[in-house]
Formats: sequence, structure tokens, C-alpha cells
Amino acid sequence: MSRTLSRATQIVYRMWPRLSSDEETLVIAASGDVSLNTRDNKYNLRLPESAFEELVERLEQYSFKSVTGVHGDAMADYTHEIEVHEGTRKKARCTLRFNHEFGTLIGHAPTGIKETITLLSRLAEKLTQGVHPDEHLDTLLLELGRGIDFPYINPHGGPGAFVLLDRSGKALPASPMAWSMPYADGLLACKVDDRYGFIKITGELVIPAAFNLTLGFSEGLAAVKVEDRWGYIDTRGQMVIPPQFTSASHFSDGMAHVQLADKGGFVDQDGKFTADRPGTLQVGKYVEGLARFKALNRIGVACWGYIDKAGDIAIQPEYDMAFDFGDGIARIQQDDLFGYIDPRGKVIIDPQYTEASDFHEELAAIHDEGHTGYINRDGEMVIDMEFRGGGNFSEGLAAVGIGTKMGYIDRDGKIAIPPTFEVAESFADGRAAIRMNHKWGYIDRQGKTVIEPNYESARPFRDGVACARLFAKPKPIVHTGSPKVIVNLGKTKPKGAKASS
Repeated sequence: MSRTLSRATQIVYRMWPRLSSDEETLVIAASGDVSLNTRDNKYNLRLPESAFEELVERLEQYSFKSVTGVHGDAMADYTHEIEVHEGTRKKARCTLRFNHEFGTLIGHAPTGIKETITLLSRLAEKLTQGVHPDEHLDTLLLELGRGIDFPYINPHGGPGAFVLLDRSGKALPASPMAWSMPYADGLLACKVDDRYGFIKITGELVIPAAFNLTLGFSEGLAAVKVEDRWGYIDTRGQMVIPPQFTSASHFSDGMAHVQLADKGGFVDQDGKFTADRPGTLQVGKYVEGLARFKALNRIGVACWGYIDKAGDIAIQPEYDMAFDFGDGIARIQQDDLFGYIDPRGKVIIDPQYTEASDFHEELAAIHDEGHTGYINRDGEMVIDMEFRGGGNFSEGLAAVGIGTKMGYIDRDGKIAIPPTFEVAESFADGRAAIRMNHKWGYIDRQGKTVIEPNYESARPFRDGVACARLFAKPKPIVHTGSPKVIVNLGKTKPKGAKASS
């Protein structure tokens, strides 16, 4: 396959607009030599020759050849321009706008541009700070790439098709049909002509396509839309809660939130409706008998609390944020710190963590400055904060970052599956989705690859079925030659402002 930028000779990263007298230019040559030229100084650094090739591959992968303009808020502080020159006349440009104060993107950027700019900015900064003679090259490259996860895309093709997989990785017969997730109670929603019904994974249509829309099954019932109203059917296709709601949701813990005329509230599986409490601003789903809700507290401040299934307040709204219960514990946030409460509202772990996760299998992940450890229900740190990020425990294992890779630890904090993956997800149904070389596959609890990494994306298994996405077939391109890539980073000035000296 032809490579869009395979003839590139250098990458030029301009720190300021090209016409500015204060221009600073970072040049990365194919030899690995890096130089940063400013008005007053010149800095040099030597990287491996492969570094240039890797950067060019990034630019190729994100289709910089065909980018188009992206316009953001006129008040944005920074503008990034990517220019790919191909020959003497051909040029593609992409303009991005970034919020300077918060470092966030305004608008939609072509995939990978922000990550590339971040990497180049760090390289320029490292040059000005200097590199210690004893600093190992691997350490330097690790520092430059810290926290940057370059997304992978199929550079020359559109999105691939979704496929249903069994536990061995075999595509299920229903895959070519117009199905949609979730897969629950042995059934998948499927569109036939302009109506929705339900199929088995064998492709057999078991509930006729008679509905305008559906959300799929959960806890044995599926929300379906008939004309302009929502109701619920069972797995036999029988309408057990007549269509009467203007909106509906999945069942969770035996309850589903719906809108009945001008009232929001919950309906149980017998069809009994309970209206939301007066003054409710927002409400979540029921988990372990309680649902979080947002309302004004005693002094008129919007806070979060919990209601029981009768709609009565079980825990007064007094938290900045509240999360679903799990393992009999709920995470709450107060004054930017996270802590935990029990179902009676008693604080069992005081708010003290800047980043924290919910409890799963009696342990909760605690994060601080890029490090992750795990606490128990008493708030004791039972797994030290020695990992580079970490997920929730599931089926006795948790995915954690070790160095530049991810692996899995057991409940004692010992490595159960060595860190060999770019990304690793939680286990479900005895399988975990992992990414290697920008491709997704699945492993079992022993770390053995059971479905080869051949997919663009992969979702967790449920009831023996997973949804994955194939890569689209690549489209060949014609190479026109690319002498260089220019990246300009310019600071826009408010109208009437004087130019900086």
C-alpha cells in the first residue's frame, strides 16, 4: 500500500505564526537530529532514527493529507494549523482552536492531532530545559509520551462492520442482520424494514417486528415504542405494561424511570407508577434499593441524596455528587474530595481522596497523581499505590498499568497476568478485551489469548456474546510526494490588544 508521507524529509513545528519575528521552529530530521531555533538560542538533541519514522507514521495514520477546516469559538486563545505540502501546488490545511486556560479543544479535531501537538510541545520544552548526559534514551522517550494515548484509526477506510462473537471468537449467525445491543435475556433488537422486533443469536426472529423503536431487554422486559407512546413487553412479546409513556428507560433493580404526561417517575414491573418527589432536579437508576437524586437542600443549594423505592428520602441531599451503591457502599463527593457512605447515610470513609472509584468485590481504586492503589471497606490501603492507573476488580482481577503497559493483579496486589497490553479492560463472563498493536482481542483469566487481536474495537462479553468491530478494507491512495510537514502554534490576540514584545 502507498504511504501518504513516505517521502517526507523533515517535520517542522513552528511555535509561533510563520510571519512572526519571534518565530521558534522545531525541526526533526530523518537522521534523528532535533533542533529548536529561537530568536536568541539554538538547542540540539539526538533521537533514534526510528523516532522520525514513528512521527511520520502518526501523521499518515491520522490522514493529515485530507484534513479540512475545523472552526471553534472565536474567543479561543490558541490556534493550531497543520499544513501538509505535497508538491508545489497541493496543500491541505486544518485549523484548530484550543482554550488556553483549560487546555481543552473547542470543536471537533481530526483524530490524533491534539496528541501529536502535545508530543511536539513536550519535545520543544525538553530541548530548552536540556538533557542530562546520563539520562537514558528510553527514560526520555517515556517522559515525552507520558499520558498520551494515540488513538488508532483505519487511515484509508471508513468504519468497519460490527460482528457478534461467541466465546471462541466465532462470528454468530445473527451478525449480518440489522441488530443492535444490548444482548440480554437471550434476545437482540433487530430492525426489519422500518420496524423493530427481536431475534436470537441464531438469527431466528422470535418477536415480530411490530415496534417503532426499542431500547432492548433488561431484567426480562423491553421498552418498546408503539406510535408515539412507550410501553414494555416480556420475552414472549406480550405487552405487559401498556404504551402510555412519552419516554422510557431500562429496568434496573426492578424499576424504570419514565415520563407519564407531565410527570416523571418510576414504574415497577407490575406497571405501578410512582411520581418523582416534588422539587426533584435529576434522578438516577435504582441499585441495591436506592436511587440517587438531586434536589435543593435546606439552604437552597442543589445537592445529591438518595430515595428508596417508595420515593421517600432515605439519605438527605447534602453531597456535591453521589454515585450508585455497590457492595453496600456508595461513593460521594464533598468539597472536591471523595469518600464513602453506607445505605443509612453514615459516612464510613471520610471524604479525603482527590480521585476515587466505586467499590467492586470489596475493594475500591484510589488515584493520586497518576498512581493507583486499592482500599478496603475500612479505608485501609491494602494494595499500595504503585500502579500507573488501574480499573475495578472483576472476577478477582483488576487491570493496572505497570510501566508503559497494562496487566492484571489479584486481590493481594500480586501480578496475575504480566503487563503486555497497550490497553486492558475488566473481566466479564471469563473474558477481557485487550489491545495490542492498536488491535483488540480477548484473553481468559489465565492471560491466554482466546480471540486474536484483529478488531478495531471490542466490547465486554455478556451471556457468552460480545460485540466487536471489524476493520474496514483499506482504500489505496496515490502518493504525490511530501517534502515536509509544518505545524504552526500561534497565540491569537483579542481585538485591540498590542503585540507582545
